[in-house]
Amino acid sequence: MYKLSRWFISGFSPVLVISPYTCRWSAMLSRSQWLLIISCVLFCDLHKKIQCATGQPNVVFIVADDLGWNDVGFHGSNQIPTPNIDALAYNGIILNSHYGQSYGTPSRAALFTGKYPMKLGMQGPSITPGESRALPQGKLISEYFKEMGYATHLIGKWNLGYSRWNDTPTLRGFDHFLGLYNSFSSYYDYVTSWKFNGKDYSGFDLRRDTVPSWNDAGKYATDLFTEEAVDVIQKHNVNTPLFMMIAHLAVHIGNEGKWLEAPQETVNKFKHIRDPNRRTYAAVVSKLDDSIGAVFEALDAKNMLQNTIIVFISDNGAPTVGPSHNWGSNYPLRGIKDTLFEGGVRTVACIWSPLLVQSSRVSTDLIHITDWLPTLFTAVGGDLGVLDPDLDGIDQWSSLVYDLPSARNDIPLNIDEKTRNAALRFSYWKLIVGTSGNGSYNSYFGAPLNEDIDPQSYNTSAINDSPIGRIARKINYNPLSENDFEGLRNVATLKCLDAKAKRNPCDPASGAVCLYNIPNDPCEENDLAKFFPSVVRRIKRTLVDYRQGLIPQMEVTTDIDNADPKLYQYAWNPWRDCSDVSCSS
Repeated sequence: MYKLSRWFISGFSPVLVISPYTCRWSAMLSRSQWLLIISCVLFCDLHKKIQCATGQPNVVFIVADDLGWNDVGFHGSNQIPTPNIDALAYNGIILNSHYGQSYGTPSRAALFTGKYPMKLGMQGPSITPGESRALPQGKLISEYFKEMGYATHLIGKWNLGYSRWNDTPTLRGFDHFLGLYNSFSSYYDYVTSWKFNGKDYSGFDLRRDTVPSWNDAGKYATDLFTEEAVDVIQKHNVNTPLFMMIAHLAVHIGNEGKWLEAPQETVNKFKHIRDPNRRTYAAVVSKLDDSIGAVFEALDAKNMLQNTIIVFISDNGAPTVGPSHNWGSNYPLRGIKDTLFEGGVRTVACIWSPLLVQSSRVSTDLIHITDWLPTLFTAVGGDLGVLDPDLDGIDQWSSLVYDLPSARNDIPLNIDEKTRNAALRFSYWKLIVGTSGNGSYNSYFGAPLNEDIDPQSYNTSAINDSPIGRIARKINYNPLSENDFEGLRNVATLKCLDAKAKRNPCDPASGAVCLYNIPNDPCEENDLAKFFPSVVRRIKRTLVDYRQGLIPQMEVTTDIDNADPKLYQYAWNPWRDCSDVSCSS
């Protein structure tokens, strides 16, 4: 009764979810376990009036951009303290097998639509300034929630196209928007600069709904987005459920010459890191951590926390090296952003909510970014029958709430018909065919960034003293101890093969097909293709089946002459079909 009594006494009420697994598990349950379930049913009925009064759960979905696997404390790093993120993860569920796409635009397309990007023609690279590509028409997560009576807000990055006004957030289901249309900008002045055919194009890229927000220039991006989120919460009518997505610019790079920016007083906290670029990256992560703590505090102050679901993910792994690198670390994983190795697609992720009966655990069940649409839709009481029948996402809510087995058995990590690069996670197996680029990012890059460790080592007291840690102790009848933090962290920290273990190297850039047992070999060091040819054949057949639903990639067409910011008072602006909404900035 530990989890149930913990929420009962704190005044929170879990939601009982009956799933297809119930019958399958019934034969395995003892008399005491059945009594526990019956108690839960009675408990939920007892608190029915409370649930009715509270209404549909609020959803706050937070997306970090290009955050490295090893750049949060709960994955084992002592270099960059993330006490709020760690407190959220330890008091919720650490999703240690959460996968996104290898680029930001495809990940966002998958998140918003619940469909694999290859079924949208968006399996290629991210949309760049002045491009005509945009997310195809079709209902988005914001529109589903709006139809359910939710107030919908997007704060931060869009990066799903803006050549037409009809492609922009407030015409795709969001009541309000404050953020960027492009994938990056500077952190203070919100200028996005792009070189095309040897010529530089620069423009302001910060919108409040559809209007350039000139007055917000000079405010640090993470702070601005945090202030907006807190303001939304403070002014929110609690009789209306809230769906708010905070898609941070952090920790994506900005413009050449000032790749990463952070307040100097924050940078000064990381003097133990000798590399000045890594030091600034650490400060950007730290400000992101502060932001999540501030949003949690605002929800608590508004008395909304007891009926809120908070999800935190990164869209993909960090680009440790390369022309757009941000000095993030995916250690000990192989590969970086723009690869289908674990370092590119296995992302930082956790979920927190009082509605989670089985929390404070590490889940290794497969979950893909497409799953969030049906999962959250179920969580707020939606009928899955009204969703697009072609959705690829799988409802994982029962699995998350009760720690039941996941319904997901495989994940097509991508099929790119242009680069001929594909990968599939199939149960505990993973097959990779082909490579992105010329294979130069298929190695291990994160370790050198971890040389400068905070002399205080892992500070579990800071987790308890963080805003999220303090609130969690207040609302939990049986709060976690610092030993609990260490135990969960140990489980969530990935370990490569033992130094003495046999390794069969494999590089798909050479034409080889690589097969890995991911639970045993998360660092993808030991290729097993020649030992399990039948597994290779089966996974290849599955990839062929998925290939049948692929839509060829949209052509990358840059219309920079018409998109040139100087035509719109030096702001990046929609430039096609200007009759929708005025093209004037």
